[in-house]
Amino acid sequence: MKNGEQDIERILADLAEECLELGKKERPEKRWLEQMYDRFRAANGNMGKGAADALLYRRMYGAEPAKPSDTLKIRYWRTGRHLPVSREQCGRLGKALELSGEESVFLIQGCCDRCDRVFEAGEEDAEYRERLALLEELKREYLEKVHPALQRQLYHSGTDLSRSLRHLYYTDAGSYLHFRETENRGSVGRHISSINYTSEFGRQMKLYGEIPRKTMIRHLLIFASPFVNEKRVSAWLKRLGYLGLDKDHTQTDGSCLDRLLLGYLRLYEECCTGKEPEECRIWLRRSSRFLDGYLEERKNASLRLFYFKALKYWEEAE
Repeated sequence: MKNGEQDIERILADLAEECLELGKKERPEKRWLEQMYDRFRAANGNMGKGAADALLYRRMYGAEPAKPSDTLKIRYWRTGRHLPVSREQCGRLGKALELSGEESVFLIQGCCDRCDRVFEAGEEDAEYRERLALLEELKREYLEKVHPALQRQLYHSGTDLSRSLRHLYYTDAGSYLHFRETENRGSVGRHISSINYTSEFGRQMKLYGEIPRKTMIRHLLIFASPFVNEKRVSAWLKRLGYLGLDKDHTQTDGSCLDRLLLGYLRLYEECCTGKEPEECRIWLRRSSRFLDGYLEERKNASLRLFYFKALKYWEEAE
């Protein structure tokens, strides 16, 4: 192994360890929610926490708590033990706390790590069409980068390239993982057999339903590779209704995915600026494979960006 590769692996390992250690600390989003809660108490005569929980319950549900345990979930929310399980609960909590519009958006995007809106079939308004247009553009660019030999293979087999998006994506995702050490860009891998994943991927490509932020980041990286950087990924996330990349943002389990990704992208820019796209593509896959393997050894699935459930069965069958 070249010394340069050893240096890169050391930097990535140090980055992973930093994120793993920070992930053990209190979420910054929890402190923010505590500040909103304390502001609410101050605005209502500096009432005690129990009384404030009861008032929030009345504002959220329009009724008095029937028993002490009714306000327990509000206590869990303010202490960071749990988060609202639904968008409806999140919206009600924001209104009860009298959050501003910007604060309400942060509650859903930052604290709950979700998109600001969820779309379903028949609910396609102007904002939906604008967001879908961005995703369609990224998908077109992705298909245009498919290796010519693979394009010919799919063409001769009678398969339209756009209809192969899911399979091409699935194959690419596997190439970023440590158990997929070899690849041939001129041939297509074996097909995914998960019916659930096929349906889920199809809905996500139409922006239907709840799409986790981590999943959307993976989509953006795979579609745009090797032309990715911090600025582009962050801007795309914002346009799609998610929180942009922020080194202090954490996932709901406290893991520091943004910090890891930002460090990874900055190292990529440092190592690959001025190089040919193919060299950059190889760097991304090799470094990601190392990072994925390192995180698996540390038994942390939350930071494994390119690993998702459907790929587990591929790994077991390889």
